[in-house]
Amino acid sequence: MTPNRLAPLALLGAVAIGCAATAEKAAPPVTLAQDAALAATFGGVSNVVELADGRVAFADTKDKRFLLADFATGKVDTVGTQVDSLAGDAAGQYKFPGAVAHLAGDTLALVDFAATRTTLWTDRGAFARVLPLPAVGGATPVLTYDRAGHGYKTDFTAVLGGGEPGTPVRPDSLAVLRISLGNGAVDTVARLSAPEYGDATFGEQVQSVAKVFGPNDAFGATADGAVWVARARSFSVDWRAPDGTWTRGKPHAWTKVPVTEADRAAVLERLYARGLPKGVEVKFPFAETKPAFELALTRATGEVWLQYSRAKDTDAARYAVFGRDGAFVRDAIAPAGVLLAGVGATKAYGVTKTADGRRQLVRLAVP
Repeated sequence: MTPNRLAPLALLGAVAIGCAATAEKAAPPVTLAQDAALAATFGGVSNVVELADGRVAFADTKDKRFLLADFATGKVDTVGTQVDSLAGDAAGQYKFPGAVAHLAGDTLALVDFAATRTTLWTDRGAFARVLPLPAVGGATPVLTYDRAGHGYKTDFTAVLGGGEPGTPVRPDSLAVLRISLGNGAVDTVARLSAPEYGDATFGEQVQSVAKVFGPNDAFGATADGAVWVARARSFSVDWRAPDGTWTRGKPHAWTKVPVTEADRAAVLERLYARGLPKGVEVKFPFAETKPAFELALTRATGEVWLQYSRAKDTDAARYAVFGRDGAFVRDAIAPAGVLLAGVGATKAYGVTKTADGRRQLVRLAVP
């Protein structure tokens, strides 16, 4: 199971109180307190998976390493071997480790973004095999898994190209596909609302793209195969039980954060750093306000944690916590400078930036 980040579609593409919501009775906010930190630093940290003995697994997405770490001893081990090209079955190798998931038993899945494949390992770091996955839903990796034998992905083919002839270019919704890891069978288990679109200009060319900072639904799965969908427009969480029955969550109130000129400039600067040509006039469509949430996490106990959008990156990250009945439970507040990358049963795992621009992994107690 992985955090669901909302940036990919958004990059393609006077504070007011948010949508009216039913009055909520929730516990007071809690503050997460740091209780441990790894001395080692990393170029970048993907999602963090908590293992049964308290160790964690994650990927360094900049230094391109698959890692196991133990907060009790401070030890960090590199798993497998990073290579620039894969030959043969490439056992124990990867090109660009991008995300980690915990499957049944002691099995970990490593998603290789560059090779577009998923490899299986034991939680002690031993390579097992390549996971065969059917080519469905476009050329995007499967990032979400449960422990009941399924992987999940959003089908973006209708909006990114590659859809069947006659299908709408801008569909009303996007399918969440469930893939059986045993036989490759595929079915649709949920639908996400389509993003909001606007016109982007590249010199004299005009293209319809998703609005930057526009609302995008997110989804995830729990260990037993329940699926949740976080609705961006109502800030609510719907649940699909393993037997297929749905529970609709109530809307949750949030404070809308205006998109500023500084926000627009920061987005364009990131795009220029990724290769967007500067010699051509470029304009992107931006939403007027930031989305209700910008990151979604599945807690090991089955809760959903949604990170509220912030006015400034320096603001402390705050998370709305929802239970499996779709009800809002409480807010959880991370220490300043810490962004969560995983939430276990009693601990959360956050990432901080060091003075030299590296990343440090810290552990936080969840009250």
